[in-house]
Amino acid sequence: MQGLFNFVADIGAALEWVLPMLCYIGGASFLLGGVYGIYERSAQAAGMVGRPFVPEFMIFVGATLLSFPQFLNMGNQTLGFDTSASLSGSNAPAAVSIDTLTSAITGGPVQVFSAILRMFRFYFMSYGALIVYFAIIRQVGRAKGTNNSSTGLNIIMLVGGFLVMNADVIGPKLLVEMNLGSS
Repeated sequence: MQGLFNFVADIGAALEWVLPMLCYIGGASFLLGGVYGIYERSAQAAGMVGRPFVPEFMIFVGATLLSFPQFLNMGNQTLGFDTSASLSGSNAPAAVSIDTLTSAITGGPVQVFSAILRMFRFYFMSYGALIVYFAIIRQVGRAKGTNNSSTGLNIIMLVGGFLVMNADVIGPKLLVEMNLGSS
């Protein structure tokens, strides 16, 4: 059991390393691409002239990616969650305690589910932030005309990423609302 938790913690730690790299490289690329698009528009080149506001949108997304933790914190607060995001990678791996699991088992299904989600919390946070990142990148691709995803799908992906980030809060409350246990 400890090996499974260590494996998931390692995946979460890898995502905590990959996501900042993607944000910094992508943010800088979008900023430079937006500035170049504005230059092309002023030089009457055939690049992004046919797509209004794409260079400005790329600059906006580049700035968002360069300040990604603040964007995630703002989204969490907007949706009513108190989780705070950081790209520092300072999360410690979850330790499995037999006493915690035993007390959770005697507490019922909601307590067991809460204990499991708390152990996988850092994985869910990292994976949810990655989903939010991909939703933003897909929307830029839609604006540029390079993919056929709909804006509605990208918004659902964005909100879903925030929900995955807060799975340890949503899961137990959902079980209580479905009358599958009591808190």
